[in-house]
Amino acid sequence: MKNTTPRPPIVAIMGHIDHGKSTLLDYIRKTNVVAGEAGGITQHLSAYEIAIPYQKETRQITFLDTPGHAAFTGMRTRGAAACDIAILVVSAEDGVKAQTLEALHTIRAAGIPFIVAINKIDRPNANLEKTKQSLAGAEVLVEGYGGDIPFVAISAKEGTNVSELLETIILVADLENISADPEGSVEGIVIESRLDVRRGIHATIIIKNGTLHKGQFLVTGTAMTTTRIMENFLGKSIDTALPGTPVSLVGFDSLPSVGIPIAVFKTKKEALAYIQEIEFAQSNYEATVMVDGDKKVIPLIIKADVYGTVEATQKEIEKMDIAGVHIKIIGKGIGAIAESDVKLAQSDKETIILGFNVALDNAA
Repeated sequence: MKNTTPRPPIVAIMGHIDHGKSTLLDYIRKTNVVAGEAGGITQHLSAYEIAIPYQKETRQITFLDTPGHAAFTGMRTRGAAACDIAILVVSAEDGVKAQTLEALHTIRAAGIPFIVAINKIDRPNANLEKTKQSLAGAEVLVEGYGGDIPFVAISAKEGTNVSELLETIILVADLENISADPEGSVEGIVIESRLDVRRGIHATIIIKNGTLHKGQFLVTGTAMTTTRIMENFLGKSIDTALPGTPVSLVGFDSLPSVGIPIAVFKTKKEALAYIQEIEFAQSNYEATVMVDGDKKVIPLIIKADVYGTVEATQKEIEKMDIAGVHIKIIGKGIGAIAESDVKLAQSDKETIILGFNVALDNAA
């Protein structure tokens, strides 16, 4: 990217049920969105923008409105995920719970930074030190407790320290150099799609790079629409959508899948040619999954800690004789399962990655 500038970070709030995720989102929305407009936001999009004062300037943050949103762990495209930063909400009364651990696993699998919000400090049974110990037991070492993970003690109900939490999000975003090129190619990801009986198929998209303009053609998977009707998170018509912006598009010819990246074209001809390429690749796949009459091809990638194990595994697999199945080794190597292995696997939806004594790196 040639002319990158900071863009609004995209944030998801996650954690155990009843630990205050929705309360926190509600407080942020009511106090940081223009008065009179905040009430109906969730009727429009599953994401919204806020603006806060930060070091003598105004900075924006985009929140995914649904905690643990499906697109959070959606497909990466050129290193970009649907979310940039996560907030892990933990109750100061209850500490780490089962869904806290699930959320933590999701965050770590996505390989993004996170901030711990220890909530409910207004409650009589709140115990910050006990909560920090509980987090340490889950290998979450916060600042001042042997680690470097930022944390803010808050009351989402009372609004205590929520401003500090928002400032911490901006600080983390700056440290992570979350930026985009507004003049660059448009990149984004679908975070929601649905059929409206009155308006047809529409989708919510987060723009990660470039600027989406009215009058373009947008494709995600094999679904296409024009950008003739674009709306912001308040349901207001807009002509452009800048990086970090959630935007609603109406008029898709089929229902887009959540977590799928977008491609943008100036003409319908270019968009249709792109769709034809995807359909050709899919038909090619369907034509090649059957070999030797009735045999189905199962692509396999092997990763192991030493090359001897890779060779031994390959030899044993080549000996296997499974009725109606042909196992085709398309990749092998030593070391952790990397992002390149996952990208190779994405070329065929049937691909299996087999690992022996190896880890899965964050990007993967």
